[in-house]
Amino acid sequence: MRTGLIARALRLTIASIVHILGIALSVGPNRKYHCMRDLSEFRAHWRPFAACFLGMGSALSVNNFVVSNFAPYLLEDFGWSKAQWAATGMVVALIVLCVPVAGRLADVYGVRRVAGVGAAAYPISLVAIGMLQGSFSLYLAIFMAQAVLCCTTTATIYTRLVAEKFVQWRGLALALCAGSPAVVGAIGAPLLTSLVQHSGWRAGYFAFAGFSAICGIAAIALTPPHVRQAPVAKGAASTGAAGKPVGDYRRIFAAPAFWMMLAAVFLVSAHHTLVLTQLKLLVMDQGASDTSAALLISLFAGAVIAGRILSGIALDFLPAHSVAAVFLGLPALGLLILASGLDAMPWLTLAVLLVGLAFGGEGDVVAYLVVQRFGIGVYSTVLGLLTAGMAGASAIGAGLLSLVLLRTGGFVPFLLITAVCIALGGALFQLLGTARFAREAAG
Repeated sequence: MRTGLIARALRLTIASIVHILGIALSVGPNRKYHCMRDLSEFRAHWRPFAACFLGMGSALSVNNFVVSNFAPYLLEDFGWSKAQWAATGMVVALIVLCVPVAGRLADVYGVRRVAGVGAAAYPISLVAIGMLQGSFSLYLAIFMAQAVLCCTTTATIYTRLVAEKFVQWRGLALALCAGSPAVVGAIGAPLLTSLVQHSGWRAGYFAFAGFSAICGIAAIALTPPHVRQAPVAKGAASTGAAGKPVGDYRRIFAAPAFWMMLAAVFLVSAHHTLVLTQLKLLVMDQGASDTSAALLISLFAGAVIAGRILSGIALDFLPAHSVAAVFLGLPALGLLILASGLDAMPWLTLAVLLVGLAFGGEGDVVAYLVVQRFGIGVYSTVLGLLTAGMAGASAIGAGLLSLVLLRTGGFVPFLLITAVCIALGGALFQLLGTARFAREAAG
């Protein structure tokens, strides 16, 4: 009976997504206008688009797909426990402090200067991890330094290039760029697994460091110089002088939509530690072999790509708050499947797909909501604050997961708690469509 209920719920979820996309592409309120769109924006702004795509696909954001792939080898080689490894997820608490600062600097000084720091630091950190001799404390220190310096290469910084230039296809452009880490993960996870199996995990880290360095240099070179001269705090005159931090932050904190978005992204991010560091261990704990787990990691990355594209298209045709509610609520069902004890490969595959689709939609959906409601002048500032909220939720989730593993030795309690949080977060996104949370500024 439980299997039948889950199957019906899955069919309803998939049917709802297909129905929403069908409405967007065929009978939306602006159908005639949207159907007349062409892709000239991509031709006109290929440089910032390429810079964003390469930059995000070769630095800190790729950790979501790389770190969990290396986890079993490091634990086996150095004898670290699962609880220790889960605790590394709390390092993202540093992002709570660092990302808002990086976002503000990007609004003031431009993307090139800010992203250049992380583009140089990330491959160096990978080489340092590849040279470890077993000290968990040293690994943690490197991981912390990586979080501090390389948060300058995340979506908060790089997507400003796209959000500023694209209008008609902003959702799709953001989706494609936000999907670049998943593209790297989908292609790189099997290759890295094969390399590690034949040459060791150190070779995997060194190879990925070389890839990161090449792409990072290309991204900085392609970043248009004039982007760093973009005006700051457009439309902030009502709360203070344009570009002054006090006026900008007063305007942001006075907006009811900001607090609703902050609460929503916090709730839907509590499970992120599973994706960041535990996904392979989780599916192997369900009975999947090392090879099957690697394939599921690759499948997860593919689902992230699909989620990016589907949500990006939907954003260009449908209300952003509804797109956020649907896509970011999907992991609730996936986590419930993982907690249910349905450990057959088809069920694991479906659960990973649902979590991946939502993880894919997250980046472009939140970014789109920010530029829509607050404008480009304070785009990275607002997105940095929301990203800090997401990082804080992830860090709390990591601590909770570590405690759950110590007390129970399993993932089920954590899966159930975070599934409820995700459902509540999706509901809050839907509430953004009410009159009280009308947009604060034109995008």
